Amino acid sequence: MLGSTHGTLTTDSRRARVIACGEQPGPAVHGRPAEVDDLDVGGRPLYTDVPDLDRFFRPESVAVIGASDTEGRPNTGVTRQLIDWADRVGARLHPVHPTRPAVFGIPCVAAVSELPEQVDLAVLLVADPLPLIEQLAEAKVKFAVVFASGFAETGEEGAAAQERLAAAVAQSGMRLLGPNTNLNAFSSFRDDLDGPGIALITQSGHQGRPVYALQELGIRLTHWAPTGNEADLESADFLSYFAERPEVGAIACYLEGLKDGRSFLLAADRAARRKVPVVAVKVGRTETGARTAASHTGKLTGADAVVDAAMRQYGVIRVDGLDELQDTATLLARARPPRAEGVVVYSISGGTGAHFADLATEAGLRLPPLSDAKQAELHQWIPEFLNVANPVDNGGHPVGDWRGRKIIDAILADPSVGVLICPVTGPFPPLSDRLVQDLVDAAEQTDKLVCVVWGSPVGTEPAYREV
Repeated sequence: MLGSTHGTLTTDSRRARVIACGEQPGPAVHGRPAEVDDLDVGGRPLYTDVPDLDRFFRPESVAVIGASDTEGRPNTGVTRQLIDWADRVGARLHPVHPTRPAVFGIPCVAAVSELPEQVDLAVLLVADPLPLIEQLAEAKVKFAVVFASGFAETGEEGAAAQERLAAAVAQSGMRLLGPNTNLNAFSSFRDDLDGPGIALITQSGHQGRPVYALQELGIRLTHWAPTGNEADLESADFLSYFAERPEVGAIACYLEGLKDGRSFLLAADRAARRKVPVVAVKVGRTETGARTAASHTGKLTGADAVVDAAMRQYGVIRVDGLDELQDTATLLARARPPRAEGVVVYSISGGTGAHFADLATEAGLRLPPLSDAKQAELHQWIPEFLNVANPVDNGGHPVGDWRGRKIIDAILADPSVGVLICPVTGPFPPLSDRLVQDLVDAAEQTDKLVCVVWGSPVGTEPAYREV
């Protein structure tokens, strides 16, 4: 699979902390079927372990090394955000600074060795984290985060520094996020949203912002893992962990390179077995994109055709744009698998229906003609001169009164229909408002998928944001 050294096919998995794990979800995630071997015929692991990241995302105690409250210093803003985050997750926070008695009114200790308790997570706000690794290991810290840059993304010298950091971490027994990461893991997530959510993995922090912003539309986010240069913890680790979380309905990824291709595919296999969809933007399709990725997080992107085929084989849905990442992850997090293959497009415009019929068919969806009996039923509420075979064109006016809901219910009652797609190409109140409410009400009373495509460039309409 794609290796971390040359970006080509390799047969080893350097970093896999391997044990056998099960194929079925449940408490015993590290058990495996008795008939399955631990290794394949080449001696490579068939299963990876699931790192216990509970205390990373929900620590009981946190140390902030290099904490500051001096206005105008970068560490001050970071410290303030970490204090707020620790308060939200109920963690005790301990600032560490060699000369300050307190930071933001919280008593400081001068060194890691003086921490009043064993901490779950240490956040290192220092330029050179390497000298601290041994101290953290002696204090039995479970996790560390390194924000500092200047490592593999800068060239050979930085790559050597990152190798030294990775070796020290491997000897310590601690797990490390970074270097060259950011505060996204400590973002504020809305706690008033329910249902399956999206877990986010990004090797570039800002590329996850559009997915994070889905919370403004009522889409739940559960976690954000900004993996950075991946000296230790990598995308595959978080992919395995998120696949086991009951609150995660889909995993959205922005990837520049795969540190260990085999580990990533084993993690993707785990997610597929757990029926947790994985949607990914993977850059490096072009020479320029690959070169830019290498200078950003030090990632070698690998041969794109191989990446594409491997992701497809293991069920990872590869998309190109961040808007596609948003929409696809949202759909798969919130929607159950269709009970039938048939897709019906329903619109207030014949032109819209024709356009969507092309798009859906090209994407491999099946748009079967509705039966003569079903078409006759629909013509009770839709004029005879309009086509209702599929796509269903209602002409506009029926969506503004009692007929709108009758039409939707009749389509969903057809046993050949598994998915109803309704494109609203441009909001036209009050017709679109009534249509949206009817679609929502119908969706709550059916086990079939109701997918609405909202075409407004503004996206601020109450029907869209509130209904």
